[in-house]
Amino acid sequence: MKKIIASVFLFLFILGAGSLCYAEAMDIEGVVDSFQKATDLQKNQILEENSGRAISCGGIVNNVGEYDFFDTVNDIRGSYYRLTTEQQKTKNNTPYQLVFLFQDKESAKDIDKGQSVQKDGKIIRIIDERLQVSVWIFCGELTDKDKGLFKQN
Repeated sequence: MKKIIASVFLFLFILGAGSLCYAEAMDIEGVVDSFQKATDLQKNQILEENSGRAISCGGIVNNVGEYDFFDTVNDIRGSYYRLTTEQQKTKNNTPYQLVFLFQDKESAKDIDKGQSVQKDGKIIRIIDERLQVSVWIFCGELTDKDKGLFKQN
């Protein structure tokens, strides 16, 4: 009898651990859907939980260009290369756009409009733009200066 109870307990423990692993492996659509449905307080929590999280995602290129950040409080400036994708929809019909940022021009110079891209990076911003959710992803190593510029208020 003890072996049966121990086996059932072990099975339930493994099942619970498996569901925790699934939650950790949430994809970009899961992040977008949960963010879109969240209250302002919950959005701050979702951003906090996902900020700096590594993710792989992609879409069709809408544009690539230079992009400057300026933090007036700390007087910090940074120049980057920004790739935006065309608007996409999740399985739950939530519209979203991906914005990839690169430190060096070499990473972005050969990308053409209309091309399909798949990039790895870290989530630095999630913005509810009312008509869509924008997820900003930094492709490269984040320095302390970068982290200060990308801090979302």
